[in-house]
Amino acid sequence: MDLRKLKKLSLLLSIICLTSVGCSKPTASFEGTDPYNRKLLVSNQILWVEIADTEEKRRRGLSDRNFMAEDEGMLFYFEAKNPEPVFWMKDTKFNLDLIWIKRNKIVSITQNVPAQKPGTPDKDLPRYSAPSLVDAVLEVNAGFAEKNGIKVGDEVRLIEQD
Repeated sequence: MDLRKLKKLSLLLSIICLTSVGCSKPTASFEGTDPYNRKLLVSNQILWVEIADTEEKRRRGLSDRNFMAEDEGMLFYFEAKNPEPVFWMKDTKFNLDLIWIKRNKIVSITQNVPAQKPGTPDKDLPRYSAPSLVDAVLEVNAGFAEKNGIKVGDEVRLIEQD
């Protein structure tokens, strides 16, 4: 079985698992340890997220990754009071939705942020700013918000795992 079929099978198993009570996401991925290991409830959708809670993780973000499954995302936490983060798509290979969060509520959504052409100079990369003060940002595949009816005011919270 080729790698693409294995990844599709893994995604299918994850979806089946998410509909089962008490099931947890498989911990191994085909590219090493699975970083998407925390459950996040976004409105009524469950995602598996990687937490970007250090400066290094926030700086790197999703750079150089080839894909992210439909049920995955990266959650950026900011420790400073009233941060005004600015995002760019440096070395990001796929389009994203940026979901801006304050106190576990969505305050804005920037949809379909385009991946940039490889080798684009840093000075030419578009910047995306929070429309207001936020304490977290969720990056998901482009189209996630629209497909799942995610809107401003929806709740976002981590789910404790067994």
